[in-house]
Amino acid sequence: MNKRTLPIIIGNWKTTPATLQDALKFVKQLEAKCKTSKIKLPKKSYYLATPDIFIPYLSDVCKLGFIGSQNVSGLSLGQITGATIPSQLLSGGADFTIIGHSEVRARGETAEERSHKLALALQSKMTTIFCVGEKTRDKEGEYLGELEADVKESLSLVTRSLFDNLIIAYEPVWAIGGKTPATPQECFEVVIALRRALANIAGIDYAKKVHVLYGGTVTDDNARTFIDEGGVDGLLIGRASQDINEFSRIIKNCHAK
Repeated sequence: MNKRTLPIIIGNWKTTPATLQDALKFVKQLEAKCKTSKIKLPKKSYYLATPDIFIPYLSDVCKLGFIGSQNVSGLSLGQITGATIPSQLLSGGADFTIIGHSEVRARGETAEERSHKLALALQSKMTTIFCVGEKTRDKEGEYLGELEADVKESLSLVTRSLFDNLIIAYEPVWAIGGKTPATPQECFEVVIALRRALANIAGIDYAKKVHVLYGGTVTDDNARTFIDEGGVDGLLIGRASQDINEFSRIIKNCHAK
């Protein structure tokens, strides 16, 4: 995966919608809005991370985007109950997975578990969105060091040759679901720190290959600003991606020249 000029727009549906019928209706409407857009969109213009059970059905009707998972286990094929491994997601139609989302971390995901998840997903050649973000922000900038340490620890089992399928999503926890997102300048400072951490792991050339996204109270009013001024390659969107009209506006606005 080479450095893109086109933005990566990822919607995270979390535990919505309530039924498969609702999910299919949403994707079909989104496809129609993309097809009839006055703004010229790329062949693949969006990503949707959906509940796993919907993936095989949605991947069949999703032609202009990618369907993926919101999490995956760090386990291997074998005698373990209640877990899904990367190869199973891929064979079920998933194009990507999210790992390390703040809500998963809050439910007890450890750094060791996260590092195994990332290694196995990337070894499966699965596009992997690794989430990282601070809970609070201090004036001295110590949170930047904490973010860099998180990246280094979580990617400790990943060889640099696997960076081609890695995407990092910066999601400040304090901004998720709140009224105030990070500013583009605050976002830009973190992007520099994240790339510095990647360069320390694998060298500057490999660090440049990794796309960095922003997520945290993204709306159609501020989405384009993060791409234009925040130094990111795209967005990870939660609530706004669950609204067909707002999500389609974000896709179009971000792809507009």
